[in-house]
Amino acid sequence: MGMGVLLYELILSLAAIFFARFIKYSITSIELGILVGTVLVLAMVIDMGISTEDSLYGGTPSYAQRKIMIHSLLRKVVLFIVVAIFWNSRYINAFMIVISVFGLKSGAYMYPLFKKIFEKRRKEET
Repeated sequence: MGMGVLLYELILSLAAIFFARFIKYSITSIELGILVGTVLVLAMVIDMGISTEDSLYGGTPSYAQRKIMIHSLLRKVVLFIVVAIFWNSRYINAFMIVISVFGLKSGAYMYPLFKKIFEKRRKEET
C-alpha cells in the first residue's frame, strides 16, 4: 500500500509544479503542504498496520473492533489538528495537506495491482 501512496504523492508533487501558477499559491507552500501530508499519510499507514495486527492477536472480536475504531478516530483527530495548526500558515498550504491525505485511498486501490506485479516478479526469480 505504501508504494501506491508514494506514487500518488509523486504525481501530485509534479502536477503541483505545473498548476501552482493557476491557483495563485506559491510553489513552496504547495510542495511543503504535500510533504506534510505525505508524512501524515505514511504515519497513518503504519498505524493502520500496527492496529490491525494488534487486533488480530488481541483476543476477542469486541476488543478488536473497539481497538480499530479508536485508532481510526485518533487518526482523524490528528489530521484535524495538523490542518488546524497550518490553517493560516503562509508557508504550508493546508488544502494541499488534505489533498495529499487522499493518497491513502489511492494507495489502497493500487495495492492489488502492486501485489500482483511483485508476486509475478517473485515467481520469475525462482
